[in-house]
Amino acid sequence: MEEIAWLNQLRTANWRGVDFEVDTVDMTAGQNTVLREYPFQDLPTVFSMGATAEEIKFSGYVIGDDYLDKLNALREVMSGDGILIHPTQGSIRAYQHGKYTVKEAPTKEGGVARLELTFVRAEERRYPTAKVNSAEKLADTSAAAKQSISEKFTEDFDTSAAPGWSLDNLRTGMRDAFETVWSTVSSIQSEASKFDNMVKQFITYPTNELFALKDIIGGMVGDIMRIPQNLSSSDALYQFGTLRSLWSSSPSSNVASSYQSSGVVTSISAGIDLTTALEPIASPYPTVTRQKEVAAFKCLSDLFEGMATVAAAEAIAQVDLNNYDQALALRQDFNQQFGKMLRRGVGDHDAMVALHSAVLADLKARSEDLARITTYTPETWQPVLYISYRLFGTVRWANEIMAMNPHIRNPLLVPPGTPLRIIKRD
Repeated sequence: MEEIAWLNQLRTANWRGVDFEVDTVDMTAGQNTVLREYPFQDLPTVFSMGATAEEIKFSGYVIGDDYLDKLNALREVMSGDGILIHPTQGSIRAYQHGKYTVKEAPTKEGGVARLELTFVRAEERRYPTAKVNSAEKLADTSAAAKQSISEKFTEDFDTSAAPGWSLDNLRTGMRDAFETVWSTVSSIQSEASKFDNMVKQFITYPTNELFALKDIIGGMVGDIMRIPQNLSSSDALYQFGTLRSLWSSSPSSNVASSYQSSGVVTSISAGIDLTTALEPIASPYPTVTRQKEVAAFKCLSDLFEGMATVAAAEAIAQVDLNNYDQALALRQDFNQQFGKMLRRGVGDHDAMVALHSAVLADLKARSEDLARITTYTPETWQPVLYISYRLFGTVRWANEIMAMNPHIRNPLLVPPGTPLRIIKRD
């Protein structure tokens, strides 16, 4: 006898792990449509509202000496969602829908219970999920990092029993550091008098000894580098560049290239001047006093650069990122800087690690949907309009290409041989 293929493919019906038998299966599917009929129009206008709910109805039963146990087991799972095994369609994720009916006829049909079951095919549940506010978390961790840097400075900065010449060296170095910082960031601060008053009160007058001021020095440095809230993206980007200038390390070549195309302007001289101001005077005699002076200068250097790092992180949180490569460059730069701060023991380790993680998480969260950057190298002198049309089939991106490639001085003469930074578009 010839084997019937479809019969061998039948599967036992099952709902959430409980088997049952099936007499008939009805399936309802299709499209939700709305008809609009208008005068003098022979055919209606049809609006599709998407697929209708796909209902699956079973006329099933459980049978046998233990049919009551089978029935009870099925009723226990007759709610919610789960996997439905359809005799011919296989596994389907579904919801038990509406009422179900159980019918028994003990005197006429003993040992069996018949059921009318309805299921609806459904997707996995998709509920709104809470999204962490990465900028808010960064603000919280930056405040803790600033406090830890200030407290670490207060704890470690020691000028007790230091002779007058050593105090003069430290006072001069700190005054030069403040002047370097202020000349770099003064354009972004409105309270200019605060620095002038602070210099006169705490730095210039030799009657005030440094060891009596260390409790407030950290707060003063933080105030000078304070980042205003609700900045425009361009202002925040400018502030980041000025604060980045105070880091002792220069950005790597690929990071510097991305900064240049993004409009980030940094001054190498500011970082050099700050490092020079806080460099102890070299001496061939490593006396105890000299060693304490070196340690005090290191505390000052950690304080200034640590606060500049935190303030730069606060500034970049207010920048609207332009493209993925810009975000990647910032992540690389901050990762290197925070690594250096942690190795130097700036601030509390846990507080700095928390800020480090918050900065990288914020940049990652805000760059996931940004465009990537590619390059195009003209082989001859070409107009920027031609390049835009050749790459994208339209001239609308010519201004963008000009903005991303500052070396183009004339839009009609794009020099050959120099790679252009271009945003990828699918």
